[in-house]
Amino acid sequence: MVVSSSSTSSLTQQRNLLSQQLHSSLSSQHLNPNPSYSSYASSIASAPGSRPSSPAAMNVGTTINVPTPPQSPTAFQLKTFASSSSAPPTPPISTVITVGTPVAQTPSSSTSSYFPNIIAPQVQQQSPSLLSLLNQPVTRAVVVLTVILSLVGLGGKFPEHCVSPSYVLYAGEYLSLIASPFVIPLTPSLLAAAQVGLVSSVILATTNILSLALFEDQLTTVFNGDGSRIFRNLFLVMMALTMALRTLMGFVFSRATGWHIPELFFSDSMFECNFGLAPYLFGLLMVQSLFPTSNEKAPSFWNMRRTHVQLILCLVNVIPKTIVWWAGAGMTVGFFASLAISFQRRLGRWGGKVKTSTFEKNVWEEEIYEAMLAEDESFSDSTVTNDPSTPFKEKKSSLSSTWKVMAYVLPTLLFVLLILVGCNQYHTFREDIPNDVISRTIEPQTPYLLTLVLMTAPRKRGATYIKETLSSYLANFPDEEVDSLYSRIQIVVYTHFTDFPGYDDAKAHFDTIPKARKHVKWVRDEGSEKNQRKHLVSAIRKIGTVDESVYLGVMEDDFPFCDNGWQEMLNTIYRAHTEVKDHCGIFVGTGGSGLIFKRSVALTASFILESDVQTAALGLTAPPPDISLQDCLMGEHEFCSSCAGTLVTSRTLLQRHLGYNSSTSGDGYDKNQFQCGWRQPFNGMPNVHTL
Repeated sequence: MVVSSSSTSSLTQQRNLLSQQLHSSLSSQHLNPNPSYSSYASSIASAPGSRPSSPAAMNVGTTINVPTPPQSPTAFQLKTFASSSSAPPTPPISTVITVGTPVAQTPSSSTSSYFPNIIAPQVQQQSPSLLSLLNQPVTRAVVVLTVILSLVGLGGKFPEHCVSPSYVLYAGEYLSLIASPFVIPLTPSLLAAAQVGLVSSVILATTNILSLALFEDQLTTVFNGDGSRIFRNLFLVMMALTMALRTLMGFVFSRATGWHIPELFFSDSMFECNFGLAPYLFGLLMVQSLFPTSNEKAPSFWNMRRTHVQLILCLVNVIPKTIVWWAGAGMTVGFFASLAISFQRRLGRWGGKVKTSTFEKNVWEEEIYEAMLAEDESFSDSTVTNDPSTPFKEKKSSLSSTWKVMAYVLPTLLFVLLILVGCNQYHTFREDIPNDVISRTIEPQTPYLLTLVLMTAPRKRGATYIKETLSSYLANFPDEEVDSLYSRIQIVVYTHFTDFPGYDDAKAHFDTIPKARKHVKWVRDEGSEKNQRKHLVSAIRKIGTVDESVYLGVMEDDFPFCDNGWQEMLNTIYRAHTEVKDHCGIFVGTGGSGLIFKRSVALTASFILESDVQTAALGLTAPPPDISLQDCLMGEHEFCSSCAGTLVTSRTLLQRHLGYNSSTSGDGYDKNQFQCGWRQPFNGMPNVHTL
């Protein structure tokens, strides 16, 4: 076809105009100074099919395929390329240019980081359906395991107990720990252990599975390239670390610190139950806080729209019960996982150069800019913009950038932790039981509810503690008014020594106090032999067979009650009666003090002590008398085998030790040992009930 000169001139002008417009849209800051780019203009001119046969052929809506140069690195990628001598090859991308009347475009929420003057096409993302959410790989596997293990749990054989560090550390129930994320409590025993009802249990399981599906949907997209595999591995690693950390926290903040650092003793850390996904979802919440929003608004805690939804779903778990230890362990693991993920993405892994949040880009670009300025003070905005190939030395500011990225995670962690601690205080708070409630609830037909036998004997260097110890008891008794509870409580001071000046002096002192004359009895057996076993046998049988009493407590004269210890003892007795019906006794002290037996069990224990006396008389080794009494309450002696698994203990020692340096046996103890606030020795064991 022959084209006239005027037509050719017009075509040439239009082609030049088109080339100028295209070049003006490509900022020089995005062109890598590669020799191959110098032929870019000629490639347009010589591109086959780029010249129309006539001006009339360029109709409205006609499209021309024009090859474009490889994408140049954005600012946050420059540090990767600056260290290498040449840029990595990038495959060419064809740009489609529409000639004629343009079609109206919907503004995108973000512009292209490669071509800032060209509007990036916006992809219409539809909200995933519930079926598609549940059909994701990790969520699908969790649903299947949950159904299987929950049905197995209906048989009542596995798991048998609430999953807590107490059973993991001292009963070796590791399999139950591993299965716990996939178990929905459905049986009465598991529901009682988890402190939830059947309806609440099902609702929590449903919301948690939905929350996991939402986490997987979001984070799989963030981990572009191989998101499903990365999320699966992340979830499994976080589960394992959370279980390990939770068990370690239970030991450290209960048994370990309970002895050596009582100020850091937190008794709930050994017993808090968990079934379900809750702690691991709190960990994923920390990870998702790194990617709170996809819009261009300034970073703000209140701008975490998806995180808000997930936060609400996670906090549903704290409505019926407390999970502050489990959730705290999950958030701790999630926090460090966020640090690791941020580091990986900064290295270009896990979608670091494929899909980044606006906040991440701003942080990384700011680092590049600061590094350039630090290298050469002559750098300016125009230098950074127009000459990206200028060499520079990157300054590492990992610590600074890490905390910038954590600007989303830290507020979330602190906010959630505050709610968890508040809910824990609400769920664990217990009011003192009124006296009349205790009296009319625990066998009101029995004359005495509680008889405390205060054992006293001469000590080394003539030390006596009867006055101080008995005064701590009587301080809780009413002076004159009649009280239904205290009319059923009596104290018996017992000694097996004929010549004991300390006993005589204390009796003379308290005979002048009205409430002591009313509530305290003084019993003395003739003798001079220092044999604690015989003394206990004599006291238990003499007092336990004379007065009918629901409980018979064995106390030592150098263990006065702590502040509020007396009332806490009464609270523990009441809860033992209402919550552990078949219990044999209560232990609120240590050694041979604070042992409160059911009267019949105390009489049985006297036979164990009598057998030990005979064993010692034969020259054989017998256990110390306090250990024999403890073994009876624990059900570890054949005479008391029915007591196994029924012992009730207080959380802390309710009595403090005065006679640390004048003990009747051994070389004594440290002054700070076995004082108020210390963990009760059996607190944390899986076969006792700590109330």
